[in-house]
Amino acid sequence: MVKEIFEAKSFAVVGASREEDKVGHVIFKNLITRGIKAIPINPNADSILGVKCYKNLTEIEKVDCVIIAIPAKFVPTVLKEMGKKEIRNGVIISSGFLEAGNEKLNDEVEKICKDMKINIIGPNTMGFINPYNNVNTSFFDGMPDKGNIAFISQSGAIGAAILDKKIKLSGFFSIGNALIKDFSHYIEYFSNDKNTDVIVLYIESLKENKGKEFILACKKCKKPIIALKAGKTALGSKAASSHTAALASVQGVYEGIFKQCGIMEVDSIRELFQLANLYSISRISGKRACIITNAGGPGVLSADYCMKYGVEIPELPEKTKNELSKILPCGWSNNNPVDILGDAKAELYKQTIKILEKENFFDFFIVLLTPQYMTEPYKTAEVILGIEKKPCVACFMGGEKVNLAINHLKDKIPVFDELKDMVEALGTKLR
Repeated sequence: MVKEIFEAKSFAVVGASREEDKVGHVIFKNLITRGIKAIPINPNADSILGVKCYKNLTEIEKVDCVIIAIPAKFVPTVLKEMGKKEIRNGVIISSGFLEAGNEKLNDEVEKICKDMKINIIGPNTMGFINPYNNVNTSFFDGMPDKGNIAFISQSGAIGAAILDKKIKLSGFFSIGNALIKDFSHYIEYFSNDKNTDVIVLYIESLKENKGKEFILACKKCKKPIIALKAGKTALGSKAASSHTAALASVQGVYEGIFKQCGIMEVDSIRELFQLANLYSISRISGKRACIITNAGGPGVLSADYCMKYGVEIPELPEKTKNELSKILPCGWSNNNPVDILGDAKAELYKQTIKILEKENFFDFFIVLLTPQYMTEPYKTAEVILGIEKKPCVACFMGGEKVNLAINHLKDKIPVFDELKDMVEALGTKLR
């Protein structure tokens, strides 16, 4: 079971190394420096990082999980040792199996695992990370902050790139070749995980005959699932097959599967986690937005994007217009988007929001800001965080002058620096 691996408390690292640039060294160091019980296995070392080293698994006490980072041809021997020790959970970091055309070795490993009832992640995987247990079995140097987004990646390198972005996660799995455990098993686990609110997939292809299990797991899952599908073109499919032994994608098949499962598909890594973040910290529901902006151009552009992506922009009621006219300059837009003009300071945003948030003609705020001379980005961010009666999403356009404000809003409300990214994510969520 995935649960037994992901929630393991003690580990053996087969292939732990004294050489700092070796994968086995990084994995072992990642575990013991965080206070996790880990035993190094290396027949050529007496100790690693001050911990006594053993020649093989038969010499050690039973552990919850074995991390295997040795040449592929030696993996069957380690699996047999696991069987004898009745250790049922493992992660095969090693590559050189089906993705390298080594079908015979792949079949041997699969048979041993099934005969001895061993749960395996991989092979050809980066490992997994459980932020809530402070466990990092991967060769990524670091630990994501605790969050509510679960990330399941068919690519270790894509996983490393995402981890380096410091996104808060409830868990990370690099599934590699998915010999024993595939996407459906990880989705099933995170669908029942109390720390997870949204599940994110980087997927190249499903294993043969696993489509039905995938669809069933996704349909049973009550949490939103967002996917970035790679290998859509002929060239991409060919690359995927040599990467994780994934099956070639037939054009349109996965789009149909995702629609059937209710999975939201995106086209980029950036969009993948922007949408995930929108789900993880937003309480937005309903399609009607009221836009407040300190510049006409962004207001017009955001209205265009809203039209394109299915976000509704209702007209302001006359009563509301009259109230706003009492506090806003005479050149304000008199409509939605509510353009409060370029000299608007934080206080004017606050007064405008106070009038609007008691109204029922819209469901949520979109607050836009561009850094003009009089603009107060950080103070305006404080105003936005004070909104109580309506959900809000913000877009602070610019660079250096708005970075501090964006960082202040981040993890509290959805905040973007590009209008199209914001409205496209909203449109996908509100479909």
